[in-house]
Amino acid sequence: MNILQHVIDPLECIGCSACEMACASKAITNIAGRYCIDFDLCNDCKKCVRDCPTGACDVYIETENVFTIDAQAMWTALPTL
Repeated sequence: MNILQHVIDPLECIGCSACEMACASKAITNIAGRYCIDFDLCNDCKKCVRDCPTGACDVYIETENVFTIDAQAMWTALPTL
């Protein structure tokens, strides 16, 4: 069964931290300069999407397995599925 996971596009992200500041559930973390969304903490309120100036937060990936924040921190681009 596939899930829809909310992620941040590393190519569009400018590192401004607007998404992290907007997230009341603390689901967004900066790891080594990359902003990552913790699937288990995100409640899909879309506050980060609203506050992101580039649209980098408005990305959802259909996947079989959840991408951890550690895996997301290694991305230089969105994964090809």
